[in-house]
Amino acid sequence: MTHVVVDPVTRIEGHLRIEAQVDQGKVQDAWSSSTMFRGIEIILKGRDPRDAWAFTQRLCGVCTTVHAIASIRAVENAIGAEPPPNARLLRNLVMASQMVHDHVIHFYHLHALDWVDVVSALSADPAQTASLAQSISEWPLSSATYFKGVQERLQNFVDQGQLGPFANAYWGHSAYRLPPEANLMAVAHYLEALDWQREFIKIHAILGGKNPHLQSFLVGGMATPVDPDSQAAINMTSLSQMRNLIAGAKNFV
Repeated sequence: MTHVVVDPVTRIEGHLRIEAQVDQGKVQDAWSSSTMFRGIEIILKGRDPRDAWAFTQRLCGVCTTVHAIASIRAVENAIGAEPPPNARLLRNLVMASQMVHDHVIHFYHLHALDWVDVVSALSADPAQTASLAQSISEWPLSSATYFKGVQERLQNFVDQGQLGPFANAYWGHSAYRLPPEANLMAVAHYLEALDWQREFIKIHAILGGKNPHLQSFLVGGMATPVDPDSQAAINMTSLSQMRNLIAGAKNFV
């Protein structure tokens, strides 16, 4: 029996250590442990509780907002502060957009490569890939020409030796079960998701100044003015932009 250690596992939001007992290619037992000590409780000692959200959200550059909201709610609960309705709506928009954004990142950019063989996609038939994609959804890019372009893009990565996020993997391993066409479709969606998430998260820039680590939270409300007639506040233009981003997210997801 072989004892296998993978440390760190980095395609998560943090660091993870995996240990497994493997007998003739089959995992008999396994353990996971989080090895990254962040020490935020120590950092917060002696600080103004109204500033806690600004520190805690920096635990992570992906799931940043939830830590800020949790800190704010803890302080508000402790002092009996009730945020006004508009602040709750703004927070809900921030949290909802964070959740959708985070799910797409996890599914494609953190998780998918455990199941998708990128090298296998090079042998896929673009026409069959298009048929497969069209049988699943009505995504407008699902054409043989489009998937052929993705395949050529992948081949350029391979030819140049610049695999980027696709480097240091187990391509060709028998544990990858998807056919080449499914792999090509998934890789195409992986690349699309990179562009999509960069656009969608502009909602956070509108509501919080930037992403990651929004700057508009405060205990008891939100430092985000709303005035349809002001260029220095959330106005009709920014509301329209957010509506379009949300519509695009619904279409993509």
